[in-house]
Amino acid sequence: MYRRLVFAVAVTALALSCGGPTPPPEPTVIQNIDLGITLNGLPDGLVVSSNQGTSFELRPADPLVGGVLWFAVGPEQEGVNLVAAVQSHQAQLEGMVDAVYKGAQELQGDFGTAFYSRGQYAEGDELVEETVIFMIHPAGNRLLGIHYRYPVGDDSAARVEQLIDVISYLD
Repeated sequence: MYRRLVFAVAVTALALSCGGPTPPPEPTVIQNIDLGITLNGLPDGLVVSSNQGTSFELRPADPLVGGVLWFAVGPEQEGVNLVAAVQSHQAQLEGMVDAVYKGAQELQGDFGTAFYSRGQYAEGDELVEETVIFMIHPAGNRLLGIHYRYPVGDDSAARVEQLIDVISYLD
């Protein structure tokens, strides 16, 4: 009798463990009221490192990867000029030590038009890369810059892709 009970419990446990895929977790909503930004979850590999006042930063989940991604929101204005924002970023980068501007690219999607701008420069003894996406803030009439600064490596394409992926989580 005891063996039958143990066998029945074991079969039930096995059946329950093979009950199909676990549903994905619900996306976590992350808000920064001061910047007017809401993210419906995060891209894989990123975690929130700061979300107080106007400081809203994400970092790679693996601390050995390095880098920081942050949001900057400009003042309300009539006619946000994304091209001027890219040109300003280029001039800023070119004024840095050992700077190399890598160019800009126009992006189109559900978010409208955006541009990313990318360059490298020396920061102390380290060579860093900074990529920024400039777009119109989801609330309109404001410039939203999503900046990503990270050590120069062979993962630039993956970092740009990760940055662009952040846009898909904006609400």
